[in-house]
Amino acid sequence: MAVPSSGGAPVLTAEEAATEVGHALNKVLGAYRFYAEGHAALAEVQQRLGECVSRYHAVTGEAVVLHIRSSALLLGDVVLVESASAKDSVTRPLFLEGVQEVLWQPGVEAEELGAFLAMWHRALQRTLPPEYDFYTWFWERGFEDIELVVAEVPASAETGESAQTEAQLAEREEQLFADLTRRQSSGAGRRRPVGHDEWLARLEAEVLAPVSAQDLVRSGAPAFEGASDAEVAELRALLERERGGAGVHERSVWMVWGLLAVCREEERVALLGWMEELLSGLVSHGRWAELSQVVQGMTRDARASGARAPDLYAVTRLFFLDAPRFALAQVTAQPGMLLRVLELLSALPRDALQGATDLLFELPSPEARGALAKLLVRRGVSLGVLVTRAASLGEKDLDWLQFLRESGPEAQPLTAALLAHPRSEVRTALLSRLHPRDIEPQRSALLRLLADPEAGVRGAALVLLVRHGVDAAVGPLVSRLEVKLEARERMAVLRALADLGGPLAGAALRTAFEREQDVELKAHCARCIGVLGDPRARPLLEAVASKLFAPRVLKQACREALAQLAPVG
Repeated sequence: MAVPSSGGAPVLTAEEAATEVGHALNKVLGAYRFYAEGHAALAEVQQRLGECVSRYHAVTGEAVVLHIRSSALLLGDVVLVESASAKDSVTRPLFLEGVQEVLWQPGVEAEELGAFLAMWHRALQRTLPPEYDFYTWFWERGFEDIELVVAEVPASAETGESAQTEAQLAEREEQLFADLTRRQSSGAGRRRPVGHDEWLARLEAEVLAPVSAQDLVRSGAPAFEGASDAEVAELRALLERERGGAGVHERSVWMVWGLLAVCREEERVALLGWMEELLSGLVSHGRWAELSQVVQGMTRDARASGARAPDLYAVTRLFFLDAPRFALAQVTAQPGMLLRVLELLSALPRDALQGATDLLFELPSPEARGALAKLLVRRGVSLGVLVTRAASLGEKDLDWLQFLRESGPEAQPLTAALLAHPRSEVRTALLSRLHPRDIEPQRSALLRLLADPEAGVRGAALVLLVRHGVDAAVGPLVSRLEVKLEARERMAVLRALADLGGPLAGAALRTAFEREQDVELKAHCARCIGVLGDPRARPLLEAVASKLFAPRVLKQACREALAQLAPVG
């Protein structure tokens, strides 16, 4: 897959874009050895890395996924960084904490990227604050567009004689690195490839508390399938119990959240259905503080245990199913509630926000739609659905759509979809908002609007094309003269041909002058010929100007036009 870069640069493949990221990342990590944080030289190489990351996003349309190995860092099949010794590898602090992947999502900002790389460098230099390891500090920083995929490694309990000292643990790390990267007896000194799962298994077996495979089997979880109606009713009553007359409470949500961790796969559907009802109830009752606590708590659980990440995504996606989505849309119509809804949505994972595009079309006010659209763009959620559902938008939506349409060439399909909107008032309003840089990309659509069923749209398109001198409009305008038009519109088309000029426009004006029977329109044709300055029309104008009984207004128009014509020859 490859796309052309901006400015006429050579076409990049995904592999070439990945290699660029690797070179830039090496320079940044190397620059930390010579420059302090905040130095202009360091900021420059960080900026170059940000540009390479953005280019990779543009080429692939995907996040930058860095695969962590004991002595190497990979992006897809491209090795970005590789060390001769795992002991000296830049991936060392991440690898030891079970980090499998680092994701730089589309939209990641240079400032956030720089902060992450500074953390990485401090971890390499063992200068993190004493109360933090890399994994903990990462989550407390709350990065928006950088994510880690971590195989959870339980910490050993520090209890009396069984607790290992830091020096002993460091020594054991060195031994594990030596085992995992030992050279084979044959093979020209190449390192024996060891997968990340094998590394974690050894770490658990030799350093940490071992985990039995039986502990991960959920067959012993409480079953809900086949329960009697009375048992289900009792459980539902417990989940929906009112506290102090305030209605559904977050306690019920926490109960379902806990059950999701131990239920069997076939039981998830029923539990998620109950969770959907509870979330809808919390939204309808305006329990924003409880909702915020619930989302934050579930997110903390998922970060602390990688096994709960699927549960987090499944629950947060429920906000955009029919009932919760309708409740959220209705709430935004109340004074001051839009901010509450946006605060809630901003706390959701990006994966869940992919479903928020349906909510965008259900919000009752253009202001609310605009605020949600900005939130989604900031979180890196694609709004390509606006192109296919442009007919659902109205004239008032054009205000907040403006920032999307001006975001770059990738927004041109949205402008084209709006120019083809089924309502003429939307088409007309959009024509008045077009930027000069939109004219050339939308030329075909604008030319089609010259034959739009609505006169107002035709007129607005005509004015726009003439103002920007689009010569390609001459042909469609000549064709318009063959159609029966009102006098005012016919005059506008004739004047547009005169302003655009060219041989085809001149021939059309001469033909119209000869055929026209209405005196006022014929005089207008003469004036337009004068504006164009076509010398080939001189005989036609002189013949009418010399007629004894020709209307005075027509003769005067012909004389004025003759004075404007270019000399013959």
